[in-house]
Amino acid sequence: MGWILWICLLAFLLVSYFDQRKSMGLKKWFTILGVYFICNFSVNVFGLVIPVGFIIGLIYVNKTKQTHLSNALIFGLISVLALSYTPKISFNQIKQLSQVSKDSEQFNQVKAISNFTLESDINVVLKTAAENLKDKTPLSEIPIDDPHVAFSIWVLKHKNIAIKNLDWLWYEAPMELHFYWQSNRPDPLLDKEYVIFNNVGYMGVFQRTDASSTYYLQTIYEFDRLKTNNPLIP
Repeated sequence: MGWILWICLLAFLLVSYFDQRKSMGLKKWFTILGVYFICNFSVNVFGLVIPVGFIIGLIYVNKTKQTHLSNALIFGLISVLALSYTPKISFNQIKQLSQVSKDSEQFNQVKAISNFTLESDINVVLKTAAENLKDKTPLSEIPIDDPHVAFSIWVLKHKNIAIKNLDWLWYEAPMELHFYWQSNRPDPLLDKEYVIFNNVGYMGVFQRTDASSTYYLQTIYEFDRLKTNNPLIP
């Protein structure tokens, strides 16, 4: 996203000279661009950005008395400070934030949202927990790579509830602990898991890179209830 901001500032700089365009030759345009580019050079000293390029440009402008370059200095300084101090946001993060906003619309009130990546510790912990349950009940036919297994493990651990075994987790836990669960897979790469108790609900969003890879937990929503179609808790 930083380069988009940089290009936008450059465009605004060029527009600021629109009224003077007829009196400016090619050399002046190159000088304006050169000063703007130089101003983007900076040095970071213990978190403090020193606009070295701006200082060099300022000295050059004062020495040559080219006052028309003041706009290039101003936009160059804004550019280097903005790129240094504004949060670095990627397109994937913007996409994820948009999806979070869309998903949140189905809840009456969102209490908490947590985001993770494939490398996050939580995915390693859930995978290990599922494998340990499988070791305890090797004859179980429950697939431990199913997102419902991973999310059920997370929910029960979050509520400090001991998990007996895989079959109990899948078949008996909902009735015994009085919660509703549902899996929703809108496409082959996306899975949404719901676990809803009387007073609180959780939704886990799982992603995978392709149809042959394993799902990983990307987002957890904690909410009070759904806006519509609230299930009957057993």
